[in-house]
Amino acid sequence: HTFKINNGTWTSVQIHCLFNMIKVGIVEDNIFLLKSFRDFLNSSEGIIVSFSCSSMEEAKSLLTSREFNKPDIILLDIFLPGESGTEGIKFFKSQYPDVKIIMLTAYNEESLILECLKLGAAGYAIKNSHLGNLIDIINQTTRSGAYLDEMATAKLVSTIQKTQFSSIKELLTPREIEIADLVKKGFSYKQMSETLFVTTYTINYHLKNIYKKLGIHSKASLISKIMNEPPGE
Repeated sequence: HTFKINNGTWTSVQIHCLFNMIKVGIVEDNIFLLKSFRDFLNSSEGIIVSFSCSSMEEAKSLLTSREFNKPDIILLDIFLPGESGTEGIKFFKSQYPDVKIIMLTAYNEESLILECLKLGAAGYAIKNSHLGNLIDIINQTTRSGAYLDEMATAKLVSTIQKTQFSSIKELLTPREIEIADLVKKGFSYKQMSETLFVTTYTINYHLKNIYKKLGIHSKASLISKIMNEPPGE
C-alpha cells in the first residue's frame, strides 16, 4: 500500500520505519552547531530530528502550532537566550513526562549537573567536536534511560562518595547495596559485571529492582537520590 504524506508518496513499510525511529529534539543557540547536529542526526540510521530550535521560546511556539512529533529524547543546552535550559527541563517534562532530556552543554560545574538532574534531566554531556558522540548519547539513553559522560560522572563521584545513604541500605538486599555502591563510584554496566563476576543482564535485573524499591527509573536518578540522602539517615 502507498500513502500521500506531505505531498510525497510513502509505502506502508516506510511509514512503519518512520514511526520506529528514535525521534530527537534539539535546543541549541549556536546556529552552526544546531545545523551540524540536525544534519548529522538526520543522516544517521534509525534517528530522525523531531525539531531543532535556537531558543526555548521557539520550541514553545512550535509546540503550540503542533508542527513536530513528540520526541523520545531532547538534547538541551543550558545557557540560552531568553528562557534557560534549566527552565526548559520543567517545561518539556510538563508536556512530555516520559521524554528523556540530556543536557548538552560546554559547562561542567557540579552545581549545574546537580540542578539539572534534580529538575528531571536524564543525563548530562559536555559538548565536543566529535559528532559521533551524539549517537553514543542517544543509543545509551534509549537502552538505559540515562546518560552521564565521563567528565560529568567525575564531577559527581567525590561528592557522592562522601554521602551516607544508610536509609537506602535498609531497603536493599546485600547484593543490591553492592551494586548501588558501584553506581555511586561511577562504574559502567560492564565494569560492574566484571567486578561482581556476573553478567550485565544480572546487573540490569538488580538495578531494575533497586529502581522499583526506591521509586526511580535510571542510574542518574539513583545517583541523585544517594546525593540527596541526609547524613546519618
